[in-house]
Amino acid sequence: MSPAQPSRKSSPQRGLLARPLDALVFLLPLIIFYEAASVTRTDRVIAFDLMRRFFELFGTVAVWAPGIGVLTVLLATHIASGQPWRIRWGRVGLMYFEAAFLAIPLLGLNWLIPLTAGEAITPTLVDRLALGIGAGIYEELVFRLVLISIMVMIGVDLLKLKPSSVAVVAVLLSSLAFAAHHHAPFGTEPFAEIPFFFRTIAGTYLAIIFWYRGYGSAAGCHAAYNVALALLGPQS
Repeated sequence: MSPAQPSRKSSPQRGLLARPLDALVFLLPLIIFYEAASVTRTDRVIAFDLMRRFFELFGTVAVWAPGIGVLTVLLATHIASGQPWRIRWGRVGLMYFEAAFLAIPLLGLNWLIPLTAGEAITPTLVDRLALGIGAGIYEELVFRLVLISIMVMIGVDLLKLKPSSVAVVAVLLSSLAFAAHHHAPFGTEPFAEIPFFFRTIAGTYLAIIFWYRGYGSAAGCHAAYNVALALLGPQS
């Protein structure tokens, strides 16, 4: 079973909440806000820069290319799913409440394991909100939607391994990669055990959300957590 195209028999509710077209509509305001708030900024989400570097291989260097990439991936996934071109506005609205609810355990984890090391604090609330929302969108795309899906395709479709075993390995490896990318050579933080441990646990939680609820819910949860930190105080 591929995370991008779940079985409705095994998870019918996820099939309703994780429709790619609904996820696109749900994330579009967040993408627009991040892009608009980051026009004049040089410090961007690491995953965003990774995507930009990827697009540069094909000659696309515009800063908005990753945002277009997110929309393209969701549109392509929707087309491949064969689902009708109908937006379930009630489900889209529900995803905002779901994202806020799912962020609560992450806030609890942040209280139990406070991060003492992190990136430099951005000077304004808008900057913190933009970076937090961007992290939710682009980190979940790279480390959940892309990385987990690739591992599932290799493990299940190509190597014919047991789907449940592949799922466990994919969740763990994507979580470790998510935690590691904040440190050199990709990130700017020096390696420290506590932040790495925190992000591995958080990444595992987000990967589970992605697996059962879809990319939109995982990105929304991640963004909601970061927004809460930005509103409550300096972002770790």
